[in-house]
Amino acid sequence: MPDLKRKLVQGNCVLAPGVYDCVSARIAETAGFEAISISGYGVEASSFGLPDLGFTGLFDMVEIAGRIVTAVDVPVICDADTGYGGPAQVWETTRRLESQGVQAIHIEDQGSPKRCGGLPGRKVIPIDEMTTKVRAACQARRTSDFLVIARTDAKDSEGLEMAAERLNSYFEAGADLGFAAENYSFAELQELSRLVNGPLAICGGVPGWSGSFETSATYRDLGIVLVIYPFTSLFTAARAMQDFYRKMKDADQVTPEHADREMTSFDWFSDFIDIDGMRQREEASSRNGEQFQTEKNNKS
Repeated sequence: MPDLKRKLVQGNCVLAPGVYDCVSARIAETAGFEAISISGYGVEASSFGLPDLGFTGLFDMVEIAGRIVTAVDVPVICDADTGYGGPAQVWETTRRLESQGVQAIHIEDQGSPKRCGGLPGRKVIPIDEMTTKVRAACQARRTSDFLVIARTDAKDSEGLEMAAERLNSYFEAGADLGFAAENYSFAELQELSRLVNGPLAICGGVPGWSGSFETSATYRDLGIVLVIYPFTSLFTAARAMQDFYRKMKDADQVTPEHADREMTSFDWFSDFIDIDGMRQREEASSRNGEQFQTEKNNKS
């Protein structure tokens, strides 16, 4: 059983930082998190300089997911937006992301064009249309260890009870987790937990979302087993760079004090990116090559 499913089956509440490239993924891994989640919002902004309005497609995410999975050893969850179309597209999305080594995807019940869950004006598709997508994803996966997470964005337009009804329908269609991805107060999360008949995932650490700042233990008591933090990497990096470049521009230079205080060292980053490991592998390959050549010469 893959790591992510085992952790969730054991009743843990897994906290998964949202990442958008290999460096953010590696930093989250080295901080000790048990899983990471590829943020569609983060990918759209960092790779294309665009807002989260559905500009990225399946093959963009497949390429980025493959890079990130290769760069880390922790389980990777991937944002698959609406599945990029109808049941046929959802089927292909599931197959391709699973083949990249992703351990879970989440698909949402928004209409097209989709919008970030923090933006107004989101529209949702009929329940039966979404359940068809969920069934397509479950049928497409090669193993039941690959998790299908069904997300609803219906609270804003239809209310909390309807959001819960949708999640229950998605569970009946085969979803492993129900993802309530909108702005919920803690009281609303308590009510949602009461109404939903299955394990929940939510968004965490979202500025302005009051229910998104609890501990894993608190969430676990509500039946929330996965908290995805979609903005922690991107927003943290953006603020750090904004502050650094403002000071650099104002000073017309980078001072040694500024660099020491706000930049990693060259040596630290070289170690982080595993320069020594690469060098050791090169040396080992050279030694093995020399040994092979010596043995070949001795035999001749």
